[in-house]
Amino acid sequence: MKSVYCCDRCFSNEYLCEYIREHYDQKGKCCYCNTNDSFLISTKNLGIYMRECINKAYENYDEGTGAYYDDEDKQYCGPDGNKADIYSIREILMDYEMILDDKVIATSLLEDLFENLYSYREIQKGAEDPYDDIDANIWVLQGDLYGSEQMRIYHAWEGFKFVIKHYNRFFDCEGYNPKEAYLEELVPYIYDFVVDIPVGTKLYRTRVIEDDSISELEKIDSYSHMGPPPAEFATTNRMNPAGIPYLYLATDIDTTLLECRVAENANAITAEFITKNVLQIVDLSDNRYYAPDSIFNPEYDHDNRWINGFWRSFVKEISMPVSDDKKDHSYEYTATQLVAEFFRKKGFDGVCFKSSVGSGKNYVFFFGPDPEYTSNAYPYPFNSPYFEMVPILEPYTEMFDITELQKVKKEKDSFRIIGKRII
Repeated sequence: MKSVYCCDRCFSNEYLCEYIREHYDQKGKCCYCNTNDSFLISTKNLGIYMRECINKAYENYDEGTGAYYDDEDKQYCGPDGNKADIYSIREILMDYEMILDDKVIATSLLEDLFENLYSYREIQKGAEDPYDDIDANIWVLQGDLYGSEQMRIYHAWEGFKFVIKHYNRFFDCEGYNPKEAYLEELVPYIYDFVVDIPVGTKLYRTRVIEDDSISELEKIDSYSHMGPPPAEFATTNRMNPAGIPYLYLATDIDTTLLECRVAENANAITAEFITKNVLQIVDLSDNRYYAPDSIFNPEYDHDNRWINGFWRSFVKEISMPVSDDKKDHSYEYTATQLVAEFFRKKGFDGVCFKSSVGSGKNYVFFFGPDPEYTSNAYPYPFNSPYFEMVPILEPYTEMFDITELQKVKKEKDSFRIIGKRII
């Protein structure tokens, strides 16, 4: 194989161009794009590197991938019986990586890069280069037939849930307590979900009227009655364990009423909250899409190929309600409660996720009741000289104003406003 040279200007992939400039053989005129004074690299050397990059993400379908050929349907299938996606090198590099500059697409550059690496004598002895036929459909994405189940993050999450639910919840048992290590696997992806809630954002909260104490709007102490419950009345929920009162809000009145499961002919009070400060949250409500990075990126992580599927299932699990069929389902909440506390430890103000019963979104803010307005906010005696040493959740009143109350009545499939009070 004689030495033929291409250059960095033959390619449109930034990582490939950078590699050529760092590992070029000489400078001169390119054999393909005819550019003078270019960084030249032999097609053999670059082809070897490109093979290494392809191996980061693709494998031969016949090398333990789970693919098999269905004689009846005349196609390759995965373990689930569905059609497997099989690629050629030309498809990988031209359709997905799009590596070539327009001016060399019509040249033989791609074929030359993958010319058989073995000599005629070696080939005669049976040596094979699986890359030399760039149009052979023999390549599948690594793990494609198993999807997110191949990911480190998938197994970290499943292992985390098992340990929390069924092995140990609070202390190290036999030195086995890797809960935070599991959650740290999520960190590289969390920051793509971080958003700021601007000052002046309106959110809503509902309280069902169960007695006459809050039946009249004018008599309601809004900051006492409509904030988070006192600690001793904070029940187990998706994002908080019993005894730790977080503030649950929704984007609209209908969603917050539906979340509170207001019964037909029952009355409820809704409060309008307005943010006083910018709040930073982890927003799991949107279906974000992560475009996989180029295989020529030195920091390419193949797990990111499956991150979209994993996050969709993760967010669904975080937000869906636990079945009421079980007598005690509190242990089902432990994983999501620890995730919420992990987010809180990272300095975020809350979590947002889609409502499972309404069209809006739910917010869980890591703020508690205000002892100034709620005398029984916490069971610790406020007149104790040691009270200031006891940590409590930051009061929600530091972050929100309540500006409006409404009294509503549930009538069949709708709600009717029967009173309003501006505060």
